[in-house]
Amino acid sequence: LRAMGVPFTAAHGSIRFSLSRYSTEEEVDYTIEKMPGIVNQLRKLSPFV
Repeated sequence: LRAMGVPFTAAHGSIRFSLSRYSTEEEVDYTIEKMPGIVNQLRKLSPFV
């Protein structure tokens, strides 16, 4: 992201998801379900929030 000119604070707050043709709908649903709690934990650790 930084190589594309994205500011450090925006790049620092980014999460990358990788999917493939083998990713299942259940895996995606599980990830969507878990993300709010994980994001909240990460925000508590970040000096930029």
